[in-house]
Amino acid sequence: MKSFTSFLLLGALAYTAAADELTEIAPDDVNGLNVTQTIVDSSNSGIDLSLLNCTTDALDFINTAATTANSVATRRRRKRANTGNGIDVHSHLVFPWYQDLVPNTGGSPTPDWTLEDHLSFASSLLITKTVLGNSAPQANVYFGDRARTAAMARLLNISVAAAQFTHKRLLDLQIRSLYPKKFDFFCVVPLPYVNDAIAEAKYCLDTLGGVGITTMTNHEGLYLGNSALDGFWSYVNSRTDKPIIYVHPTTPYMKVNGKFVEANPTQYAPGLVEFYFETARCYMDLSYSGVLTKYTNIRWIAAHVGGAFPAILDRMIKSLGSTMEASLKSVYNTRVFWDSAGPTYPSQVKGLLGYNIPKSQLLLGTDFPYAPANIYAGALAGLTNDLTDFTQAEINNILRNNSVALFGKKLNL
Repeated sequence: MKSFTSFLLLGALAYTAAADELTEIAPDDVNGLNVTQTIVDSSNSGIDLSLLNCTTDALDFINTAATTANSVATRRRRKRANTGNGIDVHSHLVFPWYQDLVPNTGGSPTPDWTLEDHLSFASSLLITKTVLGNSAPQANVYFGDRARTAAMARLLNISVAAAQFTHKRLLDLQIRSLYPKKFDFFCVVPLPYVNDAIAEAKYCLDTLGGVGITTMTNHEGLYLGNSALDGFWSYVNSRTDKPIIYVHPTTPYMKVNGKFVEANPTQYAPGLVEFYFETARCYMDLSYSGVLTKYTNIRWIAAHVGGAFPAILDRMIKSLGSTMEASLKSVYNTRVFWDSAGPTYPSQVKGLLGYNIPKSQLLLGTDFPYAPANIYAGALAGLTNDLTDFTQAEINNILRNNSVALFGKKLNL
């Protein structure tokens, strides 16, 4: 580990030369993220980043991002500001090293992504704040390998934190009025390894500055209501910062004869169809298991206005008795928030509203860059133009105010 750490320190020093063009920073401070300390913290916590062949590429990406950010800042001075105010809570980033590692997501090619492309996309839809989250498989690239799963979660988190800080450094160039603060991020955790997930959540939230935690609907075939994960939910629930859990669908898996097997029952790509059923399966599991009602301090974000969950809700909830039905409906109405990534408006959302879910629980999401390019504008138009039973104030709340109410001061607005 000593030689590997030395290499990272050299990388940090090389990166500083590029970062110095943006602002004066400490000798090994990578756009606000101290790489040396990060490596030391990872080593001291038992996380060995040298287990990952992609670590060097990840640091190279951070290094390049500083130079790119400086170039972007120069060009942006000559462009009009984005005058919108949307907040996108379901949006992704794809590091090139991660794309190499995970060339397919949900049965489709993992898309290209750049900071510049994301900024242009957001501007085209009048989005001024994006909360970034990693899509599937997040840290679960090496099934059954606890050490490498923990290392992947740490690498993803320090990478997105560095990207966020890179962007924040642009603000130091006194272009705040032209280039508002754009990004916050959700923390990846290495579930189903509970102790590692607790340690990573604490580090990422308290040290790296994540605004919430992202999980998947299942981790190595283990759904979120499984009692094996109770220790993690107990920790999250014990936090005093009103924790937010953003649940992203993933491919279903089963363990057969000691091996993980994809459990998609159709011939179609999981991301096309099965992801919606995964969300339904997960929230059914969270409901039946009592996780939603037991851990009362946790707030949840359900992707794609709950996917197929509203379609099965009556059949599920009425089998639990009137007391549990009332308790769960209270959770759905107050502590679960439903993002619009889709397209899900104006039709699909009506299934959710049929249960009298308050419109204050609805949030904007885009799924960029994983949805087809021709989807985004129409999906947003379905929300902003085609809703006949929403007032303009209620639409504005979905676009921004409901997210502000949920995240509060967590968001760097």
